[in-house]
Amino acid sequence: MTISLQRALAHMSWANQEIFKLIAELPDEALAAYATDPEFPVREILRHIAAASGGYAYRLDGIENEPMDQPKNMAELREITKTLEVADARLIKLVELEDKSIEVIRDGKTINWLRSTIITQAVHHATEHRAQAISALEARGFKAVNLDDFDLWAFEISHR
Repeated sequence: MTISLQRALAHMSWANQEIFKLIAELPDEALAAYATDPEFPVREILRHIAAASGGYAYRLDGIENEPMDQPKNMAELREITKTLEVADARLIKLVELEDKSIEVIRDGKTINWLRSTIITQAVHHATEHRAQAISALEARGFKAVNLDDFDLWAFEISHR
């Protein structure tokens, strides 16, 4: 077996699902929690994770994503969680593409990125923002999710 990004993507998808599900068990008010920027509360952070996952996949497969609103309550967050699961599954399939440079337009500028760069960014992006969401919840006194329960070691143990 060769080393690939597939394992990192599988972990990302698992951690996304598990953490989103735990957050969805909190009261609706938790979606308004923020750490330092009231313009980037948990509701926007989670929407951003899901929309970005679909956006990374779009850059690789060309399939447009539906616009996504911030969840107003935990029922809407559960719907976003389903959308995120589909987007993450797309990324896992796309890891099998040949790694080559592709043209991307970002902020009005045309640049070239390796496909592996886009996929690696998807993993790092989700990790960064999951931690940000948990920090925002903690800052506002909501029961925190222990991120160590969803690290790669925990993933490895849970998938034996």
